[in-house]
Amino acid sequence: MIFAFCGPADYKPAMLIAGIDEAGYGPLLGPLVVSAAAFTFPEPLDINDTTAAQKLWNLLSPTVVAKPPVKSGKLIIADSKVVHRLSDGNKHLERAVLTIQRLISETSAPLESYNNLLNSLSLPTISSPAAIALPWQTNVALPAFGDVGSIAIAANVLRTTVRSGNTPPVGLWTRVMDVPEFNRLVGATNNKASVLTSITMMHARNLHDRFHESELLLFIDKQGGRDHYTRLLMNTFPDCSLKVVLESPQESRYLVTTPARNGKTLVIFREKAEQHCLAVALASMICKYIRELYMLMFNQWWKLQIPDLAPTAGYYTDAIRWLTQTEPEFSRLGLQRQDIVRIK
Repeated sequence: MIFAFCGPADYKPAMLIAGIDEAGYGPLLGPLVVSAAAFTFPEPLDINDTTAAQKLWNLLSPTVVAKPPVKSGKLIIADSKVVHRLSDGNKHLERAVLTIQRLISETSAPLESYNNLLNSLSLPTISSPAAIALPWQTNVALPAFGDVGSIAIAANVLRTTVRSGNTPPVGLWTRVMDVPEFNRLVGATNNKASVLTSITMMHARNLHDRFHESELLLFIDKQGGRDHYTRLLMNTFPDCSLKVVLESPQESRYLVTTPARNGKTLVIFREKAEQHCLAVALASMICKYIRELYMLMFNQWWKLQIPDLAPTAGYYTDAIRWLTQTEPEFSRLGLQRQDIVRIK
């Protein structure tokens, strides 16, 4: 389990735009990943106008595109499903994530590996249970799909763009839940959706607390299709004041304030939030990139055990094909099904 932060701990911008998203909720194999991203924004928070989240694409347009095609060496920041379907989709995911991570860490040194990426983002204030050691969790060199030079060039160009628009990225966070922990929590609650929601709201609380002296616009995809989130937010922010701004089938808004603090957080639950907020789109890409790296290690290890085994992305139909060939080998390899296959 990893819950990570990237960026100066004492950074206090005037306003931030943040987004939270996930990847890996549906597959039968591999981890669930939930991530968040945050940018500064040059305008103040307006609880009645949330278009600032989409305006980030305009301010970053000299370097960033919101949809294909991707030309002139630009980065694409969009829903990870859209990006992944592109030719060299993993390369586009990697280039955007590692470029922005480099800006936040304020270093020109490239990250050398998957473990290096996660370890460099550690947030020690969040405790993690001891993870079960799984043999495929080894390491993979970064960049895994592209090249260091392309990321370095993109970082230099993007640095100029964010400075001119006053929109620097200030944080990346991720939470990786492997199958054993996923099964333990789902087994305890008998509710997969509640596990995802709990991780999502951990991110929301982390953002609110970290930037409590600032104004924060936070976009989250609708959870379970519901329109009302008062109880969920009261459980997440029991020490805060909560105001319902709007509740509708398209969007629900809530203003969260903490007594004796200057900051406030406008939490927005919206359908297809990745289309309305660049930070959500980036969070989606972080999740997908980390999951792709994980499955790369997973498939490489299994290929060594069963040479004629085709790789899998872990989604149901192909996972059943994969299990048909691998499950007879679990006992020989000292593995248990519940450490590999999700119960839901």
